[in-house]
Amino acid sequence: MNRNQRRRTQARASGFTLIEVLLAMGLFLLGITALLGMFQFGGGMEHAARTHAELAPAIEPLVARLKKDAWLLDASGNANELRNYFDQPVPGAPAFLYALEVEAVGDNPFLRKANLHFYRKDPERIEARVSFLLPRQVPVDRRLAERDNH
Repeated sequence: MNRNQRRRTQARASGFTLIEVLLAMGLFLLGITALLGMFQFGGGMEHAARTHAELAPAIEPLVARLKKDAWLLDASGNANELRNYFDQPVPGAPAFLYALEVEAVGDNPFLRKANLHFYRKDPERIEARVSFLLPRQVPVDRRLAERDNH
């Protein structure tokens, strides 16, 4: 083998083929795509964690207040109808609004399931939910206060 043939053989052996370059680019793009997907997932998790952290201190007092004030009293002092809660500001979390939906639980006329939805501006974009049981009862102190007001 002469000198020119050796140089040509070495030149071919020292470079990458087009297939190798395309394969390397494909693997690189696959890795970057997976990495960007993880960033998007992580950002969504961070947003949900921030939302729950903002709402956490306000939820328990709000649920207690709703259990106390949700039922309206009729003239005879019976709790027959629920107040309408929609687009109400969340006390202690001014960036959020809430809506209360209530549904029957089985055949028990004295027990309801309450679904509390938290959102920022659009009620269709619910950011957090809380469900609790809402018995048909009004605390004595509220009954006495309403009786004294009438």
